[in-house]
Amino acid sequence: MAHKPFTPWKGDQRRAALLLFFAPSILALSAYLVPEIRLYAAAAASLSLLLGWRIRSRVQARQHGQEIEATFSSRAIPELEKAGFYVESGRMTRIGDVDLVVRRAGWCATIEIKSYRYWRGRFRDRARQRKARVQARSQKEALGADLAVIWLPKGWPTWLTRVLNWLWPERNPIVVMGTARWLAKEIARHSPPSR
Repeated sequence: MAHKPFTPWKGDQRRAALLLFFAPSILALSAYLVPEIRLYAAAAASLSLLLGWRIRSRVQARQHGQEIEATFSSRAIPELEKAGFYVESGRMTRIGDVDLVVRRAGWCATIEIKSYRYWRGRFRDRARQRKARVQARSQKEALGADLAVIWLPKGWPTWLTRVLNWLWPERNPIVVMGTARWLAKEIARHSPPSR
């Protein structure tokens, strides 16, 4: 059986298309046919366009995240296997898909790949970082893993990130910024030695 890709944004994509293309057309036609409702139709069409644009932006961000996940998971798997881990990609749980599951001799870690460039360095990103932490912890609990990891392959620490990580390092989940080789080193550092 072929592996069907995880695309939770498909419904939003359909809604955005409806709000951007069909609803304004129908409202414009009804305003043309019934002149008394032109003002209401114009307001509804404007609202439809605004909502459709917002949903479309969110869909594009999720698609970009899936592209980053596919690209960098394929780079991480060989590095993790070289480090002596067994790696499973795209495992489904009751809460969604886990990007990578890493195992070694009775020890397990979950890796959530994010396309963020900044972590703990900008105040406006706190809400999405909180969601990422909750997602990583719930994936860890769903699989009964020993470690939860958020990997930011395109992330690079700012001076504020470095200071915050030095004062209050993140431990649950741990956050790794950088290449697949760096990810493998960090996971090996937190795992029991291989036998």
